[in-house]
Amino acid sequence: MIMMSTELADRPLDGLRVVEISQLIAAPLCGLALGDLGADVVKVEGPHGDYTRTWALDGSESAIFRMLNRGKRAVLADHRTPEGALLVRQLIERADILVENLGDSMVSMFGIDYHDAASANPGLIWCSITGMGRGAHVRAVDMTLQASMGMTALTGEADGPPLRGAMPFVDLMTGMYAAQAVLVACMAEAGRFIDCAMVDAAAMLTAAPAALSMSGYSRPRRMGSENDLFVPSRVFETSDGQYVHVVAISERHWRAICQAVGRDGWIDDERFASNAARLLHRSAIHDELARHLRTRPAAYWTTAITAGGGFCERVREIEEAWSDPIVSARGLLLRPDGGPATPRVTLVGRAQAVTAAPLLGEHTAEVKRELE
Repeated sequence: MIMMSTELADRPLDGLRVVEISQLIAAPLCGLALGDLGADVVKVEGPHGDYTRTWALDGSESAIFRMLNRGKRAVLADHRTPEGALLVRQLIERADILVENLGDSMVSMFGIDYHDAASANPGLIWCSITGMGRGAHVRAVDMTLQASMGMTALTGEADGPPLRGAMPFVDLMTGMYAAQAVLVACMAEAGRFIDCAMVDAAAMLTAAPAALSMSGYSRPRRMGSENDLFVPSRVFETSDGQYVHVVAISERHWRAICQAVGRDGWIDDERFASNAARLLHRSAIHDELARHLRTRPAAYWTTAITAGGGFCERVREIEEAWSDPIVSARGLLLRPDGGPATPRVTLVGRAQAVTAAPLLGEHTAEVKRELE
């Protein structure tokens, strides 16, 4: 989240209507960002609703849905009926922005494409979010794109199998890209069609290792918590059974680590005198550091190393991480309508709408009256 002054965080999209025809994470995140900037976001769902509504073991509405769809209005439209398809076309013809992740299925489901919509609504910004881009006819989701674009191959220990990244990185990056593209189109004050592909986001996420490979610098492979570019950079166990991640991205940071562990001699040791040298002696330095870091608890090392200007942070479980006072101070938790706390997912400014996520079809009648 980006903190802005009150003046900059006002509602620049106030008065604009976003029609969001979407499922899952990427497109709803885009709609959420536009809503936080003041837009009226109307979420269109079929009879079964967004898949994420059911992502809860007890059958209740899932926390993921609540997190990504707060502040929106919900309309139920069954594309299999003439009335449902007509309602969607009417909404699009009167929208300022359309965000959808149905791709080429928009025509078969609702009988409308961008050219049809632009004829009736020349100023429409149509943002289409798909896995591989419009016209590719290839199905993809976050997990399969992590696999196909090299992210899975780079995740895990060197002697273990490839692993999926724990977070939906591709979905989240795509939602950010889409919102950015829509905002640029809003600045142009003209209708636009935006082809936003998740594969583009996946490519950005793997661009750094791809650059290393294409330049001949290295052949990136799974390294666990280690790093191609810096040594030391790894998770180490401490005396209390906890773990810390220690990294030096410059010689100043390396000196801070050496001084904190009481090994000033490493600073002038030719094996460790530069990052290039340390890369050549990766195992030796990591073994030495592992031995020293096991002598004291994690809290000692996070204080000692960071006080000297280095980087060291304790590895926390997700529950502890989100209970940090900094999280609350930054406004990263919300209680929509006084309900349970939920992560404040937003991309820009303040979370303007703190109302709860809507029930399936909750605002259908209301929105229909507005179209009359």
